[in-house]
Amino acid sequence: MKLTEDILTQAASWFVDLRSAQPGDAIYEAHQAWLAADSRHYDAWKRVERLQKQLKIVPNEIRQSTLEKARQSRRQLIKTLVVVLSVGGASGVAYKQRTFSTWMAQYRTGTGERKTIQLADGSQVSLNTDTALDVNISEHARELTLYRGEILVETGKQMPEQDFIVKTAQGTVKALGTRFQVRCHPDATWVGVSQHAVEVMPEKASKAVKVQAGHCMRFNTLKHGSVSLMPVNMDAWIQGMLIVSNWRLDQFLNELGRYHKGTLHCDAGVASLRISGAFNVNDTRSVLENLSSTLPVKVRYFTRFWAQVEPV
Repeated sequence: MKLTEDILTQAASWFVDLRSAQPGDAIYEAHQAWLAADSRHYDAWKRVERLQKQLKIVPNEIRQSTLEKARQSRRQLIKTLVVVLSVGGASGVAYKQRTFSTWMAQYRTGTGERKTIQLADGSQVSLNTDTALDVNISEHARELTLYRGEILVETGKQMPEQDFIVKTAQGTVKALGTRFQVRCHPDATWVGVSQHAVEVMPEKASKAVKVQAGHCMRFNTLKHGSVSLMPVNMDAWIQGMLIVSNWRLDQFLNELGRYHKGTLHCDAGVASLRISGAFNVNDTRSVLENLSSTLPVKVRYFTRFWAQVEPV
């Protein structure tokens, strides 16, 4: 029997409410009444229970998250749960884990937002736009899990006996007393080193490869990519800037789009035009409006959040 989005939304709502409630609350009786009201409710709840087992979610996790993340609305969590509940089959398990883990990450930034955090070991981590990160700093480990986005790490000098590791979906990056960046792409991870070195270990590779200062590498779960010189100004986003030299316009707009609240589209007729300069990612609309001063293009807005750069 197909479960509608409305029923999945109800089940997700019960999941959030029950995991945030205290034992003995009247909400438990109300939940039982909801289950008995329709067989589809029971089927939807069984799917919730399977999800809980797949993701190893425990009640205290939800309760603690609810208390600690007041800025993240109940509506957002329910919407995320409905998405992951809608994905079925074995192939959907990994997607569910990534989606839920990203939403529940300890540190997150929205589109166009950046932040810097200080860790207990003295390290400093800067999060770029649209980033999700978990941090585990203890006497036993110094481990960051990057689910999405990009970070710049300056490792601290405390707890030197513990390896400093950044994990992504593709593998791990081990710091060797350093300043480095890690960025998640859909099917790969990029790492660039500013100081000292890192060791990169793809999930299914047999050995790690060292990347020295001034170099970068892209890797996937199976293998390392080639080590190459790191382009200059790759960390300009720390100052809110995007600095490019002789980039294709479509490549530039794709990168600018990471900071833009809405959709940016590049017409094929101008995609190969070249652009250089320093651009303020805190004001992407002004960047778009000023393109016509250097290139034969115009910006057309279909809606407030959908812009296309096209020939004049």
